[in-house]
Amino acid sequence: MSYGRLDINFEGYFMCRLATDPDPTNEERGMSGYTMALAFEDPLDQVIRLQADAEWLRHNARAPLPDMKITVGVSVRSLQFQGALYDGARSLLGAKVYLDGRDFPLPGPTFESRNSTVGSDDSFAFVVNPFNLRVEQAETGAKLTATDYVDPADPKLPLWRVNDPGIYGRRLPTCASLGDTEVMEAINVFDAFGYFRDRKRYLEKLIRDTTAARDASDAPAKRSQMEARIESYKSRIYQLDYWGDRVINKIQTKVGWEFVINGPQAVEGDLGGTIDPTQPWGVNFWFGGWDGDLLLGYMRGTLSVPFTPAA
Repeated sequence: MSYGRLDINFEGYFMCRLATDPDPTNEERGMSGYTMALAFEDPLDQVIRLQADAEWLRHNARAPLPDMKITVGVSVRSLQFQGALYDGARSLLGAKVYLDGRDFPLPGPTFESRNSTVGSDDSFAFVVNPFNLRVEQAETGAKLTATDYVDPADPKLPLWRVNDPGIYGRRLPTCASLGDTEVMEAINVFDAFGYFRDRKRYLEKLIRDTTAARDASDAPAKRSQMEARIESYKSRIYQLDYWGDRVINKIQTKVGWEFVINGPQAVEGDLGGTIDPTQPWGVNFWFGGWDGDLLLGYMRGTLSVPFTPAA
């Protein structure tokens, strides 16, 4: 059967509450790296969250994120067939994109490194592990799933036990760039130093306002809560001051991956044509725009599948 390529283009903000060097991978609060979990937040769990529900965000979305008119969630934004915009598979438009599975003992997919046991922290040489991609539009019933194995000969072998880098090399990033213009455009941050300078000013104002509210309150429990907030703002300012460029340069950094998916692929729903799950599917994507204070970043990518339009 002859077919063309349907490109499913997705993008959006993601969150990842991860520990950073020299903290160990399983550090839950953040002791010696530039990221940390604040006292009233969930522990750091390293999970790449392409979607986040309201309750989770209530615990973990730091100010000013709730007021930045940013929606955390990666979704399908456009479709192309043979390089031209295509609306025949419109049931996929707006579909949410997920990474499923878990990287034991961590509860979800991660940027696998374990302090350079795999790849290299210094060069962003991370394997996204596991790679169980799901594209799902609940309203239309359209759904695509695809799994890539690090080692097809032994799919259950933990990545950190793979001794030959040649096996997982295809899953390492294909590019990494600082000061990337595509990232700047995606997140609308063209002045990295100004971006974090404004963040510090914002946190300093929160300290002043919360201190005034604390001093005006005669309720001990409320005063204690506001004191904890004040200390969290001070901690964030300290991290920005102490780590400096290590935080600042990440906001305009892009790291990209590209590979042909080697595991099972499945299709559900009416997509206006036929996607062949027996032929290779390709994927390319990047993660970037990393805000090490908000633990927020941006993802953009394309899932390319063999497609025959309906008559």
